[in-house]
Amino acid sequence: MLRPATSVVRALTLLGALFGTVVVGVIDVVTGADIQVVSLYFLPLVLAGWRLPRTDAVVVSLFATLVWLGALYATGARYSQPSVWIINFVTQGLAFLTVAMLVSRLSMKLEDEQARRRTDALTGLLNRSGLMEQAKLMLSLCRRNSRPVCLVYLDLDNFKVANDRLGHGYGDTLLRQCGGLITSCIRASDVAARIGGDEFVVFLPETDRPQAMEVCQRISQGLAVAPEFRSASVTGSVGVAFDADASLQLDELISLADADMYRMKRARRDTRHATLGDQ
Repeated sequence: MLRPATSVVRALTLLGALFGTVVVGVIDVVTGADIQVVSLYFLPLVLAGWRLPRTDAVVVSLFATLVWLGALYATGARYSQPSVWIINFVTQGLAFLTVAMLVSRLSMKLEDEQARRRTDALTGLLNRSGLMEQAKLMLSLCRRNSRPVCLVYLDLDNFKVANDRLGHGYGDTLLRQCGGLITSCIRASDVAARIGGDEFVVFLPETDRPQAMEVCQRISQGLAVAPEFRSASVTGSVGVAFDADASLQLDELISLADADMYRMKRARRDTRHATLGDQ
């Protein structure tokens, strides 16, 4: 993420931009009126626009204008009319503010683009790329502290049939509701992603197997009682991979959970066939 994630980092960045402006002002005074260093004021403005919210960037722009005017006065600038100072303040302030706002807009566009590359547009969950990026970081932290991790793999049964029979719009509704259900069943620290058409993954840091099974149960029960899933005869098969000290790689956890999910599918299918045979 480009912008500061915490208020502390934001405050330090703001102080850095303000301090940088003061440094440029000092340079402006030392070099005198013969050497123009006004372009240096744009450096802290770019920092503010790139890393800080727009309100902070406005503050830095105003501060830079005042420092520039102060340096101008300190180097001996005098005008026949006091209104010239006001005009200079407005024109230079608009220039500083324009640069800060343009940089801020560019930064926000870049953040949005990065978010879209990591996010599944339909469900709002992470996509495979976003999962790999975020879960690998959390996995490394758990490995460093020898903490357990679990990974849940969910596949929607009968989804393709329902999607063809009821239409892609209905299928999209099911996927969105599944994404919302998963989000409601996990913690803020967990990582949920849609990695395929009807396949979802949840990475659970610092989680043992019983806790992961509780998550699976909540998701399965939610799918079972959802009217849209019941009317479409869509259910979910869930597999779990557990790693006591986070020694496995993320791809290995996905493969293990996927294999566990298919074992569950086969066991359910065999049970259903046996029940039909008894009848």
